Amino acid sequence: MKTVYIAHPLRGDIDNNLTRVNKICQQLLAAGEIVPLSPLHAFDFVDPRGPQELVLKYCLVLLARSDELHVYGDWRQSEGCQMEIQFARENNIPVRFMEVPE
Repeated sequence: MKTVYIAHPLRGDIDNNLTRVNKICQQLLAAGEIVPLSPLHAFDFVDPRGPQELVLKYCLVLLARSDELHVYGDWRQSEGCQMEIQFARENNIPVRFMEVPE
């Protein structure tokens, strides 16, 4: 099985962004052979309105253990997503830009 790290913006519209990532993960699970790794879920105990430096550091630990990075949503407006993309490229982790499912 392939582990896929899911990059999607969180801040801005937190509730809708979480709903979108839930749907993305459910669809990946249903397709089989992919284990979705969502940092939005892994660190949902951290207030997303507060400082994110430590969480972003932990995200990179998870990303380093992933087979692939899938990027969703308006990633250009997300500092976290941009950081994850850069990290993946620097560490030869394949990056795929995906459409948010309906």
